Amino acid sequence: MDQSPVKKLKTAHGHLCNVSPLKDSKKQYFEASLQHEGECSDVMVFRPEEHMQFKNAEKIRSQVTLHNVISPLKTNGTSKVYYTHKSSISCVRDLGHAFRNTLPAEAQGIQLSELLKLDQKPKRVNINVKIILEESKGNNVVRDRRRYLPNTVYTVADSTGFISLTVWCQKDINVGKWYNFTNLSTVQFKGKTTLSTTKDTNILNIPSQGTAVDVDVPIESMKCDIIGVNPKRLFICPGNHELKDLILSSPSVYCVSCKTHYKTTASIMKISGRLHLKPEAGEIIRARVEDEVIRSVIAVKSDASQNDILQAFMALPTMQITICNNVIVKMEKSTPQNTLRTGMESQTSLAVMEPVEDLNDFSPPDPGIFSSQPQKRKSTDRF
Repeated sequence: MDQSPVKKLKTAHGHLCNVSPLKDSKKQYFEASLQHEGECSDVMVFRPEEHMQFKNAEKIRSQVTLHNVISPLKTNGTSKVYYTHKSSISCVRDLGHAFRNTLPAEAQGIQLSELLKLDQKPKRVNINVKIILEESKGNNVVRDRRRYLPNTVYTVADSTGFISLTVWCQKDINVGKWYNFTNLSTVQFKGKTTLSTTKDTNILNIPSQGTAVDVDVPIESMKCDIIGVNPKRLFICPGNHELKDLILSSPSVYCVSCKTHYKTTASIMKISGRLHLKPEAGEIIRARVEDEVIRSVIAVKSDASQNDILQAFMALPTMQITICNNVIVKMEKSTPQNTLRTGMESQTSLAVMEPVEDLNDFSPPDPGIFSSQPQKRKSTDRF
């Protein structure tokens, strides 16, 4: 290995062995040994999401290259290597071609039932799942980059369980197909675990992995009066960044992320909020609604005030509203032909759904709780 005066290594070559399990701590890590040039270095890896890749490289005896690792001076004759968030690993052998485009056992990642049972969830995971249902589609602000990007929420399942997965940006994903997702982020929201893609996520269509579990997805469609609304306006610059403290009467606005002054009229207003809904039978329901659904029922001018939006909602007649996991996915004017599409008895009442928190940043939607029977979506191999 070539050491620089600042003790940072450009690369470290060798074979991995003795890859340990993930260490149980607040900041997970694992250890390994790197055999190289007639000696062996102790490696400490602070990227737990790459544990599977290290284990697989150990199993197939593939020569690896560790990029941008740090190595202090030898202590007691022992060489140490620190694999940090800036480091990366590459293998001499292309695993996809070596295994004829099938994944090695370690790359299959964690089963959903195991993930949901863990008291301390890993920050990054790999999964093999079937896409069961597209729950909702919209746009929201990515927390770390403050960019307003499209996202789609799916229900996904394997043979052991199911979970909600948010996929950022447009991806070629089809309901009914199996996919391998790597480097997914685990998100805890109101006591529930969901998954989200990251900038490091790779998505690979894979052959069927068998039968996925039956999934009960809470979907309701009902006639409701809108009796309350808590709208929120979000202003976006031409570069899709969130604008803070925009004044519509001002001729220009400065975007900190773009480091550019824009005409205020070039900004785009997005609306979201929580609606309080009164169904024909049952208690009041509180659900979140996003810009795309809102604009399907009300016209919003670019200079609309908070009060303008509020009055437009209040002027709506009785609506036929479809809700999935506490998010409104469809709104339309109620007609005699628009009846309940969930197969429920008309006298069955709905329990109060938990209100969605007013979030400035994205969090995956929180499943609501219904007392009536939800529409059942079963995974089959007919997709």
